[in-house]
Amino acid sequence: MLDVDTFLTALYVIVDDFCQSHSPQQRRPGPEASLSEGEVITLSIFARWSRFASERDFYRYAESRLRGAFPTLPDRSQFNREIAGSSAETYAVSWSQSTP
Repeated sequence: MLDVDTFLTALYVIVDDFCQSHSPQQRRPGPEASLSEGEVITLSIFARWSRFASERDFYRYAESRLRGAFPTLPDRSQFNREIAGSSAETYAVSWSQSTP
């Protein structure tokens, strides 16, 4: 069984490779995001694959146990906005990895 750090590292590499090859590099309006698109999508996928009962439950876990891997994790409301802005990419990555 994989530990969380190994799993997140492998997932991030897959997601970041996907983002580098498929995402347009245009800047969105507003302040610069504190997490990269790959980090946001990685955390979003991890939140759905694991044992979390809610977004709040996941954020508490991320804040207490994943801060070392994601030191620029924003506050919960900003994090939720960043996830919402990347929902299409999350869907695309999930399907591209599950189909041959």
